[in-house]
Amino acid sequence: MINLEQKFKESGIDFELYNHRAIYTNEDALIVKQEEKFSGTETKSLYLKDKKANNYIFLTYTTKKSDFKRLSNLVGQKLSVVSSEQMEKQTGQRPGAVSPFGYDVNVPIIVDERLLGEEKLVFAPGRPDQTMVVKVSDLNNIIDVLDLEPYFLPLED
Repeated sequence: MINLEQKFKESGIDFELYNHRAIYTNEDALIVKQEEKFSGTETKSLYLKDKKANNYIFLTYTTKKSDFKRLSNLVGQKLSVVSSEQMEKQTGQRPGAVSPFGYDVNVPIIVDERLLGEEKLVFAPGRPDQTMVVKVSDLNNIIDVLDLEPYFLPLED
């Protein structure tokens, strides 16, 4: 993982970084959010793979159920979730603390377009004892700075 704090500072991307006890569940995340007094929309990042072993990140709401048919249609490949064991081996991250950005190799990001209507996004930057908050208005800049291949999952009909 690259150091997102350092990369964002170097690139002039506004962010908030909070250090706290480790979080692995949505319930704990909400408690820590109140304790640390930060605001924003809680997100989850799913580490996905296609049949050719290419990886993707799906950034969406913590409470949203994923529609893998729509995700697969969007990228043109059948997608599935990488097992916890394989994900930890590939990224060093544990379930519940998967970062949407910052991989040593280019991992395309799929963004749930509904998130674009929010003000701030809250996510784990690859560590369960940290939370990062970024402005949605900076998302395209983050994608450019990190040289990510973006996909945007359209709003459902």
